[in-house]
Order: sequence, then C-alpha cells, then structure tokens
Amino acid sequence: MNHLLHTIRRELHRAVDSPRYLLLMTLGIAFSYLFFLTLMQEGQPEELPVAVVDHDGSYLSRRLCHEFNATQGVRVVAVYPTHAEARKAMQRQEIFAFLEIPEQTYSEMLDFKTPHVALYSNNAFLLAGSLSYKTLATMGKLASAAVQREVLRKKGLPDEKIMGLIQPVEFDTHLVSNPTANYQPYVLTTILPGIVALMVLLFTAYEVSREQKERSAQAWLASANGNLLCALAGKLLPYTFWFSLLGVVGNIIFFGPCHYTMLGSFWLLVLAVVLLVLAAQAMGVFLSALLSDMHMAVCLCAIYGALSFSMSGFSYPVTSMPAPLQACSNLFPLRHYYMIYAKTALYGCGWSQCWPHVCALLLFVLAGLMGALLMARQMRREYKGEEGLAV
Repeated sequence: MNHLLHTIRRELHRAVDSPRYLLLMTLGIAFSYLFFLTLMQEGQPEELPVAVVDHDGSYLSRRLCHEFNATQGVRVVAVYPTHAEARKAMQRQEIFAFLEIPEQTYSEMLDFKTPHVALYSNNAFLLAGSLSYKTLATMGKLASAAVQREVLRKKGLPDEKIMGLIQPVEFDTHLVSNPTANYQPYVLTTILPGIVALMVLLFTAYEVSREQKERSAQAWLASANGNLLCALAGKLLPYTFWFSLLGVVGNIIFFGPCHYTMLGSFWLLVLAVVLLVLAAQAMGVFLSALLSDMHMAVCLCAIYGALSFSMSGFSYPVTSMPAPLQACSNLFPLRHYYMIYAKTALYGCGWSQCWPHVCALLLFVLAGLMGALLMARQMRREYKGEEGLAV
C-alpha cells in the first residue's frame, strides 16, 4: 500500500508539472457536452426547408402549404412553377424535399378519382431527408382526408360513415421509452459517454507509452518497488477517479436538468460509468503493450475507439449486422455500457438483467492484465541486468 501511495503521489506531481494533456482532455469532454446539448436542445431538427411545385393552383395546394407551415418540422420556403426549378434548388441544398401537385388534382378529388401527387426527398442527407419526407407525407394524407371529409359532408353523409370511408382501420400507436421522439436521449446518452471512453483510451495509451519514450520507466517502477501492477494501478487510479467523476456529472446533467427518462436505478448507471472508464483504461494498457511505439499505439487506440461508436448499436442495430460483426461487437466496452443504459434507464430493469454486461465490462480488466504481462516482458528485455520486475 505504501508503494501504491508513493506511485500515486508521483503521478499527481507529474500531472501538476505537465497539466496540458489532462487539461485538453477535460476541456474536450466539457466542450463535447456543451456542443451537443446546445446543438440538439430542440430534440430534433425543426423548420427544415421544403418547397411545393404547384401546377394546380387550387384551394388544395394553398391549404397544403398552410398545413406544412403549421408544423414545427418543416417550413415551405418557396413555391416553384416547374419541376426543374425545384430539382435545381434541391441540388443547391436550398431545400430537402418538395411536393409536386399536378393539374386538376383538386377537381379529380371532388370527382372521387385518385390523383397522383409526387413527393421527392433528398436522402443524401439521411436525417433531414427522412424527417422532411415523413412530415410532408403525413400532412399530405391528413389534408387530403380533410378535403374528402368536407366533400362527403356536403353530399349529406353522417360523420360516422365518413370516418369509416376515410379511415377504415384506426391505429393506436405508442412510442415506447421516447414518446416525444426526442433525439437527445437517443443519441447523447451513449455518444457522450463514448467520447469520455475514447478520451480515456487515448490518454491511457499516451501516459503509459510516455514513460518508455522519456526513459523514465525505471523511476516509475522504482516508486512501486519494481511491481508493474502496482505501478500501473498508481499511475491510472487518479485518472480513473477524475474521468469517472466527469462521466457521472454528465449523467447527472442528463437525468437532472435535461429530464431524460430514468425508470431504473441511477446508481447502477453510475457503476456502469466507472466500469466503462476502467475498461477503457485496460484496453489502453493492452493496446499500448502490443505496440512499443507511442504514436502507433495512440493511432491504434483511436481506430479502436472510433469503431466502438458504430459497434455499440445505438446508431445501427447490432442484430442487423452480419453474424461475425455481431460477435465482434462484444469486444467493445461501449456496447455493454449502451445495453446497461437501455435496460436501466429506458426499461426499468435491475441487476438481474444487467449483470451479464457488468461482468463483460469487468472482463476487459483481464485484457489490461495481459497487457501488463507483455509490458513486463518488454521491460525485462530492455532493462536486462537492472532491478527486477515483479508482476
């Protein structure tokens, strides 16, 4: 214990003497939280620019424009006379979608015919194009149904029969766990802890590799009486506490001022944050031990950390990936953190549902121990004849 405390004091002195890297990591995490929370404070993009190509010039086309502007999702910025002009505006990225209303649309509706209205969306920008398409399609159907209802009322049909003709089957829809379709709790609760884990991974690889690059590994080991595990624990524990604190503060912001859904135990999520930081540190030690060069080790950690966002499953479902990739997703700590978050916060599950992922995060510590063994072997070769190493 005395050697561990001595190593911790040495690391704290090094952090105070050279604080720029830890400060940059901390500022990077704080900036990420501030940026994403302010960027997505509306929950999802609003007032996306769209247009209407009006060949009809009727009451229906004017009502559609009015209905579109009444929603928060889109805003009609132009009414074009031709399809070519609207297409060029979409290519210039001035609009994300447009509705083309052909001639005689309104009169065909009055005659109970089926006019064809074309809807074009720019899915090169997937989120904006999908939201614009969804809003225009929904509001177009509602406006069409409203016109049909008025026509049928003038023909003397009762409202009960009218609704049976317009909507034979009524769907009762429920958005489970995210009733407002807010993108913040869907994206930020995983991507921001993922950024914390990425910073921890890079910082750990840099700090461990720096000891060998600066030829201070002997002094580092001497502070732990030659015990590499004690030396690694003393070096990493201060940063474990600091980055875990940042992750917990981030969750307090999510489930406090931001009022994200929390149906389960907040303390279980706190445990998941601490284990995520420990797992990232363990993988940083393991990847650093694989490559003795500091720059190559940091690059390998950056690639591994970047892949974790795709393999976690919060953006693209793991169940839709090929079977080998589904298995590989378990090799990333962020995947298990995301599963603990979803089961705890969104579904209200307890320890009985989350313990496999907690154990999986603990298994990453074994990778850190393997990295320590590799590192000890390298140091024995490098400092052969010097003071022995104990693992």
